[in-house]
Amino acid sequence: MYYEKQKIGSIIRNSIPKGKTPKLTPAQVEKIKTVSGIALAIVGVAGIIALSAVAPNMFVAIDKLFLKKGVRSSRKRKEIQIAQTFYYLKRSGLIRMRYASKDYKIFLTKFGAKRLKKLNFQTMTVERPDKWDGKWWQIAADIPTKEYRRGADLLRQKLKEMNFYPLQRTLWFYPYDPRQEIEFIVVHYEIERFVTVMEISRLDKDDERKMKVFFQKMMIIS
Repeated sequence: MYYEKQKIGSIIRNSIPKGKTPKLTPAQVEKIKTVSGIALAIVGVAGIIALSAVAPNMFVAIDKLFLKKGVRSSRKRKEIQIAQTFYYLKRSGLIRMRYASKDYKIFLTKFGAKRLKKLNFQTMTVERPDKWDGKWWQIAADIPTKEYRRGADLLRQKLKEMNFYPLQRTLWFYPYDPRQEIEFIVVHYEIERFVTVMEISRLDKDDERKMKVFFQKMMIIS
């Protein structure tokens, strides 16, 4: 075990960028919650990835995470934290690690994939194109509240977290195509048959003005 720790520490130490680290977007920084969550997400996107490829991304993310909390952390401390994170993920059964060619290949386990799905749900955002086309997407939720009150409440809470605009209690709007994300959410809450998504090209001028102000304030459109 001690020898394994030495090897992992050495790989991390040699992989961390020595110069200026690239910046993460404000949205990415806002979504970062834990170091282990960051590591799990990186492994999940790659499927199979070398530890030496994960380390630089981890270093950048940890740097931003500490910066958000108003704390400065030394390079050595970050190296230790990255190593400890992977020990934790391995001990928890979330990843598997295999030594090969002076590096560790990291795999997500079934348990890790399940945890990542939950993480993705918590940090979900709608992908934004380079330019807004001026159209709106409407989410209509005609949910029987007597039988599905919890699902209806959770959907409203999730849409509010994701900065959708509530034009009415059952009508929400967004400037970009949210179909993939909405489908994931409503299936998760088991209310998919009560929710529809459609593109809207024209709206009441006063409603549209309010929505533009809202989304500009949220820095979602310019």
